[in-house]
Amino acid sequence: MHRYRFDPFFRTEVNVLTLQVAFAFVMLGIFGIFFNFLYHNIATAIVEGIRAAIASGTVSSLGPAIVAQIEQIKNQNLYMLVGIMTVATVFFGYIVARVTLSPARNALASQKQFIGNIAHELRTPLSVIKTNTEVSLLDPSVTLDMRETLLSNIEEMDRISEIINNLLSLSALVRPERIEFSPVDLSLIADETIQKFAPLAKSNGHHVTLRKSPEALVWGNATALRQIVGNLIKNALTYTPPGGTVRVTVEPTLQHSVELVVQDSGVGIARKDLFRIFEPFYRGDPSRTKSQGGSGLGLAIVSELIKLHQGRINIKSAVGRGTTVSVFFPAVADKGVVGNEADHKSGLNEIAVDFSKI
Repeated sequence: MHRYRFDPFFRTEVNVLTLQVAFAFVMLGIFGIFFNFLYHNIATAIVEGIRAAIASGTVSSLGPAIVAQIEQIKNQNLYMLVGIMTVATVFFGYIVARVTLSPARNALASQKQFIGNIAHELRTPLSVIKTNTEVSLLDPSVTLDMRETLLSNIEEMDRISEIINNLLSLSALVRPERIEFSPVDLSLIADETIQKFAPLAKSNGHHVTLRKSPEALVWGNATALRQIVGNLIKNALTYTPPGGTVRVTVEPTLQHSVELVVQDSGVGIARKDLFRIFEPFYRGDPSRTKSQGGSGLGLAIVSELIKLHQGRINIKSAVGRGTTVSVFFPAVADKGVVGNEADHKSGLNEIAVDFSKI
């Protein structure tokens, strides 16, 4: 009893076994009831058939008539038995699945909440350390080697801050009902995001282009959409060699949605990594390496936010040829219903995830 009370997995095992035993007894009860009904109906059919034959004087046709009636009763009871057993099996299967997945569901929610709490606690000391380091850099007596060390520490602390912000984003997604939605111009967000990363693109000699529709309203949360666009553009810039190109397109489609396309000429993603890129902290090798500054959380957050918007994402990639990411968001009513879908290269590794309602 003590283990059942405090061990959720043992409790789940006991509950599942109990449900299976209950299911077996229910099935036996259903069989017993139907056999009883079948026996009663067959006996009644035989008695009624004999009475009818005696009353009409046609005893010779008694056998075939009773056999036909018994066959009809058997078929009716069989169909009813199959239907009830199917319903009972689906019902118990649903309950067993809910009970079995309950510990994993609770553990996942607790894990996200724990990560969010830890991330909040780490922000304050990290800010203090960064501030003290920046103050130390103001001292003119700091040697060149020490200055390089302090600058490297600040760079690493910025990376940690980014990871913490991503962890807080994942934690916030535990309560999606708190996120407010409204009409948002996705073209404006794409333009702002490109301007934000312009220094990074300039430092690496990247050529970034934007093709946008004059009005591409989507139904979403502006902050979440900025995070989606920002993560995709930053990934494209990070994994594109110096002098490469990044093309961003925002335009309506014929399917009453707005499409965001981020296409780069970077290192690409191998097939073995492509189907795991939405896993938190997963890092492809060698195209996604720690030295390039990624945290392994960007695309995980992107997929969660797209799921929140009931959109869909499609990724096409080839090693050495680049990656094309297409995201489709639900358009605002009567907006964004014209335009053509972007053309993509053929023969690429591809993964598609659809979070829209069917």
